[in-house]
Amino acid sequence: MKNISILGLGNISIELCSSLKEKGFNVFGSTDNSDRQKALNRIGIKIFSRNKLNECILKADKIIITIPPDKNGCPVIRHFSKEILEANIKWIGYLSSTSVYGNHNGKVVNENSLLKPIEEVAKSRIQGEKDMLDLGKKHSIAVEVFRISGIYGKDRNIINQILSKKVKPLYKKGHFFNRIHEEDIARVLTQACSNKINSGIVNLSDDLPASQLDVIKHAFSIMNIKMPKYENYNDICSKTPLRVRRFWENNRRVDNTLLKKRYGTLLHPTYKEGLSYIYNNYLCNLLNKD
Repeated sequence: MKNISILGLGNISIELCSSLKEKGFNVFGSTDNSDRQKALNRIGIKIFSRNKLNECILKADKIIITIPPDKNGCPVIRHFSKEILEANIKWIGYLSSTSVYGNHNGKVVNENSLLKPIEEVAKSRIQGEKDMLDLGKKHSIAVEVFRISGIYGKDRNIINQILSKKVKPLYKKGHFFNRIHEEDIARVLTQACSNKINSGIVNLSDDLPASQLDVIKHAFSIMNIKMPKYENYNDICSKTPLRVRRFWENNRRVDNTLLKKRYGTLLHPTYKEGLSYIYNNYLCNLLNKD
């Protein structure tokens, strides 16, 4: 039987664990979130608390690590390398972020592009990746680092934000951002640990980097609602919180050629298919309930 442990059962855990179960995996994982524990227990996932990561690791022959790095790098490697080696782990999937690329002024970036992040959290991601890849190289363990773009899905998406009146359309000329549907993350990670084992770095991003305004326009269009007037980001940037400014000051288009070469066509190749799927399958009734 195939055994896999997910260290850090976060927002994509239901989709990911369900996908792995369908492929015949015994799935173990760690989280202290009680609601998530209950939901995952219902689909047959064995949950360990965060203070029992060692036991969770020892159950598996493959692991997926979603626990974010800290300022010193990957805490899993720092504290649990012994357990990883004792368990004779064959493959590690490590979830990182495309934030490691930093700002490239709208140019295309791939897995070999220069990393020039500004934010400390992105710099920590780079150290986490290095820690993981170094462990794999030293002990001949296949390590695959997935640099993930902005995640959206049935619960976290622009349509929900519109319904809750939390959308403020902004436009910045020449600005792109990248995203990936949670179902594509689940499918790719399941395939990655099921078939031929790969190693190295791969971008997990969809086919169409786009402006925020394009995405918002499409969401209003499929909802058949008139979009409010948008503002130019440059007119309001001085009043914008630092957290928001960081989004607008990073500008890149993420190339997913390697991803598709390894794992095939995406379920939701662009935000257009992804948002239409979410609207038709989850949110249409909410909008039209009157």
